[in-house]
Amino acid sequence: MTDRVQLSQAMEAAYQAAQAALQDIRAEETALRQSLAELDAQRMASRALPLEQWAAPRAIGADILWQGWTQRTRQELNVKLAQVLVRKAEKMAALRHAFGRAEAVRRMIQDEKTARRKAAQGRDLERDQYLALMNGPTSAGGQNR
Repeated sequence: MTDRVQLSQAMEAAYQAAQAALQDIRAEETALRQSLAELDAQRMASRALPLEQWAAPRAIGADILWQGWTQRTRQELNVKLAQVLVRKAEKMAALRHAFGRAEAVRRMIQDEKTARRKAAQGRDLERDQYLALMNGPTSAGGQNR
């Protein structure tokens, strides 16, 4: 295995590792966003309840406690989400960097293959021209009498 192939494999592995790290953060982000959506749905459902159902909880102050709890929980989830988004941005930068490195090595290898192929084609052409000159016009033209 050539050094460039090994380098390509190493860069590809680094790129895949960066993708995996980002995938974990995306899962965490999705879970937090889902929790926020569920909390909002609970708040909306509680607001949609008829006033007579809130009479007993309101009498003992449970409605105020519920609102306070939902506000604190929402705030905590938003803080966690902000932290996850910061980590996600950092991982995205690392992913772009890893992709750039992997792509650069891929292109370098492809350019090398193309250059080798063109050089081989040039050698083949030179050989064919040399053989044509050596054999003379009789073989090439088919007019040997």
